[in-house]
Amino acid sequence: MPGFELVGAEERAALNDIFDHSGGVLFAHGFDAFRKGRFRVREFEDAFAKWHHAPRAAACSSGTSAQYVAMKAMGIQPGDEVITQSFTFVATIEAILACGATPVVLDINDTYNLDPSLIEQHITPKTKMIVPVHMLGNPAEMDQINAIAKAHDLLVLEDACEALGASLNGTATGLLGDAGIFSLDFGKTITCGEGGMIISRNEDLIRDSFQFIDHGHECRTDVPRGLDTARFYGFNYRMSEMQGAVGLAQLEKLSTIVDANRRNKATIKSILRASDKITFRRITDEAGELADTIIFNFETKKQAEKMVRLLGENKLGTKNIPDANNWHFAPRWGHIWTTVKKYKRSYKRAWKASEQLMDRSVALPIMVKWDNEFCEQYGEKVLKILGKI
Repeated sequence: MPGFELVGAEERAALNDIFDHSGGVLFAHGFDAFRKGRFRVREFEDAFAKWHHAPRAAACSSGTSAQYVAMKAMGIQPGDEVITQSFTFVATIEAILACGATPVVLDINDTYNLDPSLIEQHITPKTKMIVPVHMLGNPAEMDQINAIAKAHDLLVLEDACEALGASLNGTATGLLGDAGIFSLDFGKTITCGEGGMIISRNEDLIRDSFQFIDHGHECRTDVPRGLDTARFYGFNYRMSEMQGAVGLAQLEKLSTIVDANRRNKATIKSILRASDKITFRRITDEAGELADTIIFNFETKKQAEKMVRLLGENKLGTKNIPDANNWHFAPRWGHIWTTVKKYKRSYKRAWKASEQLMDRSVALPIMVKWDNEFCEQYGEKVLKILGKI
C-alpha cells in the first residue's frame, strides 16, 4: 500500500484512451454514439465484483458516499442506532449521522477493531446495524460479530475502506457481512484519486445502491436516458469515466500490491520481534491481512511518545497512529460530538479503554516499492531505536 506508488504508464494510457477512442466522453452514462461501446465505470464495477467473487458491485464518488448509499439501501432511517467503533475514520460517523441515525461507538480491543464482547450490552430496540471497520488492513472478528447480529436480527455493513485486498478465512473483506464498502482515494490499496465501491451478495441491495447513486435512475435499456424511470429519489454520487479508467488499470495491480505488502511486512516484523519492548497488534488472519501497516504498543504512553520522537529524528514516519489520530480516533471529534446528544457531555471520557491503548501505540507504514534489502535496513533502524526506549 498504497496504489499511488504504482501509478504510471498504464493509468496514463487508460485516460488517453477515453479521448483517443471514446470521443472524450467522461460521463458514465449515455452518449452512445461518441463512446464507441466503452462504459469504463461499468467495466470497473464488473471487474471489481469478479475479483471479489461477488455477483455485482456499485461504483460511486468516494468511500464516504459508499457507506451512506449502502446504509440508505439497507434501510437505515432517522432514529435508528448503528453500532461501530472508536478507532475508525471520521467518515464512518459522518455517514451514520447523514442518515439521521445515532452512532453507538464502542471500544476497540487488541485487534484495534471493534470489541465483539461489548456489542450485546449496547443493543437496544432502536439498534438496526453493526458497522465493523477493518482498520489498517486487519479484518475484524467477523464470526463473533455476525453471530451476534444474527441472534438480534441486525444488519452488518463492513467498512473495508482500509482493507481492499484483505480476507478472513478465505473470504474477501466486503463479503463477510451483508454488504461491504471500499474507498479508492489516493492513500488506499488501489486509487482512482477519489472513488468508492459497494459490494454484496444481495443483488437487490446493489441494484438499489446503483440507482440511489444516480438520482434514482433505473437505467432501463428499453428507453433513452431522458425517458428513464425511478422507483425512489436518489442523489448524485456518480463515478466518472476517468476514475473508472484509472480504477481498471489499478485493479490489474492489486494482487501485486497485496503480495508486496505481505512480503515486506513479514521481513520487517521478523526483525522487530527481537525487541522485548513492544507487543504487536493481534492479527485475525495472518495469511489474509492486507499487511500495509505494523502496529505495536508499549507499556507506557511515555515510551510511545519517545519512540515517535526518535523515529522523527531519524526521518522515519508513522502511519495514522499517532500522526492522524485527530481524524481516526473518536475522542478527538468534539466538532461532531457536541452536536450529538448521546455524547455531547461524555465524549472526552467515553472510550478510556481505547484511549489507553492508542496512547501507547505506534503504527509504521509498509510500502509496495521497498525491496528486501531496504526492508531489512529499515527493520534494523527501527530495532535500534527500540533499543533506546
